[in-house]
Amino acid sequence: MSNLSFDTLFSTVPTPGWLALGACITVALYRLSHPKRTLGGLPGPPTPSWTFGHFKTLFGFDAIPYFEYLASNYGSTVKVYGALGSELIWTFDPAAMHSMLVKDRANFERFEDTTTFIRLTLGGGLLALKGEEHRVHRKILNPVFTMRFLRERKWSATYVEMPIFMNVAKKTCEAIDNEVGSIEAAPKDIDIFPWMTAGALELVGEAGLGYSFDSLTGKRNEYSTAIRDLLRFFRKIVPFAIILPYISNIGTPSFRRWVVQRLPIPGLAGLLHATSIQNKQAEEVLQARRTLLASGHDLTSEAGRGRDILTLLMKANEAEGAENHIDHEAVVGHMNTFIFAGHETTSTAMSRIIQILAENDHIQNTLREEICRYFAVHSDDTHHDELLELPYLDAVVRETLRLYGPVSGLFRESQVDTVLPLEFPVDTPKGKITSIPIKKGQRILINIIMANRCERIWGERASEFWPERWIGHKLEEVTQPGAHLPGVYSSMMAFGGGPTSCIGFKFAVMEIKVMISILVKTFKFEPSEQKIRWETLGIQAPHLQSEMKNPSKLPKLPVRVTKID
Repeated sequence: MSNLSFDTLFSTVPTPGWLALGACITVALYRLSHPKRTLGGLPGPPTPSWTFGHFKTLFGFDAIPYFEYLASNYGSTVKVYGALGSELIWTFDPAAMHSMLVKDRANFERFEDTTTFIRLTLGGGLLALKGEEHRVHRKILNPVFTMRFLRERKWSATYVEMPIFMNVAKKTCEAIDNEVGSIEAAPKDIDIFPWMTAGALELVGEAGLGYSFDSLTGKRNEYSTAIRDLLRFFRKIVPFAIILPYISNIGTPSFRRWVVQRLPIPGLAGLLHATSIQNKQAEEVLQARRTLLASGHDLTSEAGRGRDILTLLMKANEAEGAENHIDHEAVVGHMNTFIFAGHETTSTAMSRIIQILAENDHIQNTLREEICRYFAVHSDDTHHDELLELPYLDAVVRETLRLYGPVSGLFRESQVDTVLPLEFPVDTPKGKITSIPIKKGQRILINIIMANRCERIWGERASEFWPERWIGHKLEEVTQPGAHLPGVYSSMMAFGGGPTSCIGFKFAVMEIKVMISILVKTFKFEPSEQKIRWETLGIQAPHLQSEMKNPSKLPKLPVRVTKID
């Protein structure tokens, strides 16, 4: 695997002038402005802007209504426009998704600019790997994320215990409790989003790395600050990531750093700083864990109790031998990816559940009754395996991930000339088509949101939040007869599908269920008078309606919180 990061790719300041900078940008613009036009017959809206195409409508605060507009007016497979007039396929067709993610996965990879950007910021984790390299690393990591590994009590002494999850959930409640005040205090508006982010980050740290970020104590932690900043700057940089593959292949590392430092991209300096701190701290965590393992120190007193995923991965890595060995750089990349992807998506899902419960009192009350009954019977249980099987808790989590999944879409690019099959025929000027011939380099946007809301898959109540659809039914009975999505979780696309699906989805579902159960048992949630809008840019995030025009706005989700006796 190539050694690619902001620090190694762009190392020192060189002497080349602005002419070279203009040359590399010109290369990028030329390639982008001469797209292959092969989608002439595919229906779709006209481009609103040659420069940005549909980017501002597909990613932003009104993205989901626009998804619904596309589906209603043009169907499940649509032609949209990217930067500089490039043609893209936007789809949530089940057969097309199965082809790209499962059956013909080798023919479709993530966008080159996306993987370059991820490798620059997070390192060589799974999200930045392709082909055989991805397959090898995924094979090594897979056992660490199985439910047997996460829950099995009899599998030696090395498993991630539920007590870690419960302990972090309780610490999160204590932190919120300190802000709420006494039971006698009047209900108080609390911004729940930073607490969900802090709790998710702490759990990923303790259960994933055996490291406490102190995110729930109020102490300043440079590592956790850098990780939080990363997503904030990430959102600003994403529209410009398309030029990175061209820059990364031109000139020397020093020249490339000089180029990047001078690009007029908002948030770039902050991203470089956050990335540098993240990598430095990840190295320190890894070295400290390696030293503890070498010393034979008893890890049960450490965060994660020696049963964290990083420690177990390092032990397994040593036992596997040279054939399946993960090098140091890759381990750091996997650490960064697990932290970033794990805590941001999970905190978004938990925040969305809290908002739903606040706005739907009957759902909140039903869930609280089920959770309180469970804890009344299992007060002495330290593992709480049965908590994860509570039917209404499970239904609320599934329905939230179906209707409001944190990630809105997946990006794929054809590596060969091929044919994309369609389950839902598309009307064109030449008649209905059931497949699309596509050229190498064709970019495709897989829309997760609409796949999880499609009436042809989920029935007439597809757009309704209805937890009961999951209770007392087999999975094949939840969807329409013969309808099936290639998702790894409950036949939905929230965690993707196939070999590139989210490797940590079982960890995430456990985390969400434990955190929500403790929160609902401890607090009552009601809606705040402040209006909320959700931004859809990669990972969804809530914002105050009153701050929509503030370029420095941060995600916020105020809800009215009352402590329960």
